[in-house]
Amino acid sequence: MIYYSHGDKGGVGKSMTSAVLLDYLLSKAEKPMLIEGDEGQPDIALRYADYVPVQCVNLNRAGDAEAAIMAFTDALEALGDGDIVVNLPAAAGDTLEQLAEVLVGAAEELGHESRVFYTMGHTPTASKNALKSFETGLIHGVGLDNACIVYPTFLGKTENFDWVKSGLRDRFNVREIVMPAISPEELAQVVLSAPGTFAELADKSISPLKMSERLIFQSRFYRPAMEAIAAFDKE
Repeated sequence: MIYYSHGDKGGVGKSMTSAVLLDYLLSKAEKPMLIEGDEGQPDIALRYADYVPVQCVNLNRAGDAEAAIMAFTDALEALGDGDIVVNLPAAAGDTLEQLAEVLVGAAEELGHESRVFYTMGHTPTASKNALKSFETGLIHGVGLDNACIVYPTFLGKTENFDWVKSGLRDRFNVREIVMPAISPEELAQVVLSAPGTFAELADKSISPLKMSERLIFQSRFYRPAMEAIAAFDKE
């Protein structure tokens, strides 16, 4: 299975979705792999390199979508069988939407099904970008049954997202989850700078966090995030 962590432009939490996905797959005693789509800022690769096989591919290639997709399919082939999480960079959206058919076809040839977690921005522009994916892009390519919208809590309540307020949500019967935020901000900075998986940060026997930090992180973020990301396993 290939899990694309897709979404609006930067700053909506695609990397957080990727990290939670990796933690969830590791918690199931599976051996996931990672394709990091931004060689210049391999944030998820740095956190998980000691736990999962990683391929870094530059998908930030404006005007050169074909070369980006060729490099991406080479990385898929190099990783081989198993679950693969793809952490997409902020500027890769147009590349993916243009060549979604090639992406899905390459995955199928290599024996992979494809699923998309689309992390939604809260603005009208975000809705416009999402609509493109639903109508002609990657979500269209994988099908609605293999897609899931992610509403990041740090951007506000679900009902305040333009995707919901505009009525676009009602046009598509697709899974939805809410991704909690790590708060307060001071704790988020500690968590994001600490090494190890999220599971290790929540484990009292090995966590580098202080007890108060660990308990809040575990209760308010880790457990609800793991519950949410299991959307495809709840049928």
